[in-house]
Amino acid sequence: MAKLMTLDDALKANRGIGPGFHMLRHLLSIVILLHHCRVAVFGLAVGDTYEKGVALTGAAASHLTRGQSVVELLRPGLYALAGMFFALSGFLVVASAIRNSSIKVFFGNRFLRIAPALTIEVTLSALVFGPFFTSFSLDQYFSDYHFFRYFGNIVGHVTFELPGVFLNNPWPRMINANLWTLPAEFWCYLFMLIMMATGVLLHRKRLTIAIFASAVVAIGLAFYDPALFSIRQDTTHFTEWYIVMMFFFGVLFYINASRILLSRWLFLGAAAGYYTLTLMDQLGALSGLLLTYCMVYIGMQSFPWFDRLLKRDLSYGIYLYGFPITQAIVYLALPHMGGAPRILCFLVIFPLVLVLTGVFSTLSWDYIEKPALSLRKHILREPRPKVVGA
Repeated sequence: MAKLMTLDDALKANRGIGPGFHMLRHLLSIVILLHHCRVAVFGLAVGDTYEKGVALTGAAASHLTRGQSVVELLRPGLYALAGMFFALSGFLVVASAIRNSSIKVFFGNRFLRIAPALTIEVTLSALVFGPFFTSFSLDQYFSDYHFFRYFGNIVGHVTFELPGVFLNNPWPRMINANLWTLPAEFWCYLFMLIMMATGVLLHRKRLTIAIFASAVVAIGLAFYDPALFSIRQDTTHFTEWYIVMMFFFGVLFYINASRILLSRWLFLGAAAGYYTLTLMDQLGALSGLLLTYCMVYIGMQSFPWFDRLLKRDLSYGIYLYGFPITQAIVYLALPHMGGAPRILCFLVIFPLVLVLTGVFSTLSWDYIEKPALSLRKHILREPRPKVVGA
């Protein structure tokens, strides 16, 4: 019987890179875009049957319509989207942190990856996008408090509205729903800074114990007060604290790569376990660990056809521009579709959204993200440390 490959073996065989992460990032981005487009066309009330802290099982599930039942069966997949993104981010970010022991180098790299493109998108939204779509006069628009507040998105102070924009859309007032993850991402980097400064990051055993202990505490609190400590924020999103935990599950898998076996059967079991636990809203932290295993297993697979098809990394651009473009097309197109069924409207609007988002994401990569990343060579790099306690 052939010996199973470990995660560490797979990383070494691929020069420290997960060959499937490029495909996974884009797949998650496009599915999120699809989901947001569906809600933007149909409206916020579609399938919103979940009550925080209450799993839809037993008597509660028996009262659902057929359509609502289908939505509930798909809901674990919706929760998985942001969860997998944060686990993937933790996996890749800790790898970068270990390669670059210098806090200056690490955070310089993070800043160049995130800040320039985010700053441009927020600025374009406020100065170009908003004035074009607002129902206010330009004087009202540029003097409104929400106009100035919108720039706080650049530093993680999230604002979703611009004055008078999209007031009558099925998803009203929302400019960019994707930005809800920014505070959680900044928390992740703050914790990473603390771990780098204290040296905890290089002590695998201590960090492993700390992450597992946090997961056990999270499970205990969920049993103590399911409503208050549910991992679900609403019908489609994990809570902010839980996606931060998902980030550290990604960290956990990377620092223990030599102890994690890669197996198709383990992957299928983890996927089934995640789905069941999330559907029942039970043992949230355990379900997150199972989801993280699914993420790393997919990430270690090779998808050469996709790599040949798409050489650029458009995932961040899709995250930044997908939702504003969706809302703009809904605003412009939906009133002209008369009484057409919403499913038909969606089938017309989503291809337009996908194409335009691809165009903006490509421009973002070619003229903002890639040039910004090229500046990394000007940041002094230091020797790679060895992880102790392995």
